[in-house]
Amino acid sequence: MGLGTRGSRFGSTEVIQIHLFLGFLIRLLFIVYGEHHDKTNTLKYTDIDYHVFTDASREIAAGGSPFDRHTYRYTPFLAWILMPNVYINFTFGKLLFSALDCVAAKLIYELLIQDGQSKLTALKCSFIWLYNPLVIGVSTRGSAEAIMAVLVLLTLYMMKLRLYLLAGLFLGMSVHVKLYPLIYSLPLYLSLTSDFHQHWGWRRLMPTYSKMRLVVGSLTSFFGLTGLGIAMYGEQYIEEAFLYHLTRTDTRHNFSIYFYLLYIGADFHIPGLSVATFGPQIILLFALGYKFGNCADVPFAMFTQTVVFVTFNKVVTSQYFLWYILLLPIIVPRLKLTWQKATLLCVLWVAAQASWLLPAYLLEFHAINAFVPIWLEGIAFFCCNVGVLMALISSYTTRITSHHHSSRKNR
Repeated sequence: MGLGTRGSRFGSTEVIQIHLFLGFLIRLLFIVYGEHHDKTNTLKYTDIDYHVFTDASREIAAGGSPFDRHTYRYTPFLAWILMPNVYINFTFGKLLFSALDCVAAKLIYELLIQDGQSKLTALKCSFIWLYNPLVIGVSTRGSAEAIMAVLVLLTLYMMKLRLYLLAGLFLGMSVHVKLYPLIYSLPLYLSLTSDFHQHWGWRRLMPTYSKMRLVVGSLTSFFGLTGLGIAMYGEQYIEEAFLYHLTRTDTRHNFSIYFYLLYIGADFHIPGLSVATFGPQIILLFALGYKFGNCADVPFAMFTQTVVFVTFNKVVTSQYFLWYILLLPIIVPRLKLTWQKATLLCVLWVAAQASWLLPAYLLEFHAINAFVPIWLEGIAFFCCNVGVLMALISSYTTRITSHHHSSRKNR
């Protein structure tokens, strides 16, 4: 995309640190504004989920369970991490998430350097996350997506360093916090095939020492944290944090193409309707994970899988977009796109999202029956996402390498 190496001297360690500080300062200003906004306006800046997190922390402080707070359906350790919200200051969590945003930007920078990109290219790509208005808004409003961002990027970074046990540990932690990174297991596992050129079909699934380290690390951290959660909070934890998400039928308006179907089907109790929506997702997730499951293309496999997972999901909110925006900076240098085409794709994506927001606003704040327009806009947004993904796949430069040879070269 035209991100060359000229001027790479400006991508020094000092420059990235300055930008990380500036990125955090911008977030700090938004947090301060948000506190003022919440005190002076009926429509609050702070995300409702942030109040749920804090209330769960208060339940713990009172000697109870975080799941005693209605609608708290997250790992119990998030409520423990945010205990300073109760004991120190309500904004602690927002500051933490903002700091983790900056850590994620630094990890993106380091991943691109490890991939052989120039410092200038790595710096520019990290800006896609660091200065992204959506990212800034989500974190400063109190969403915990930054935790997932750091865990996913640490998984990739450890894979780059060939520290597969640690990569597995971070992968298992991310799946414990939110289930969706489970989709990355296939490409990460396949990427450790000793010789990509000779192994095909089911032979790529055969275990190796590196694969087993990844698997053991993943299972250890996931079952360790989950087991600890069960020991602390029992069946209540399993029901709220895991089973709820598998059978969830959210009939509130959202970006999902399935929302209206689930809404009108809520009164009829159609058996298996919620589970059936997973079908297209699963097929495409396996196909993309297998297609791009070599060590050089793992970030692109994860990116395409995430776009598919979010686009075909039965519940889609703006926070979910961060899941694939996180991986976009890592794949940008490998996309053969002109700036004009890249800008067009970006404008189309934003416009499709904005056009959905108008009928959603009319329904949410003016009680106007806009369910059908929201559904139609959801279809348009779905088509836009699929079209953009197809354009990115067609412009991606695949780089098939042998893990065995690359490992020997780096020894």
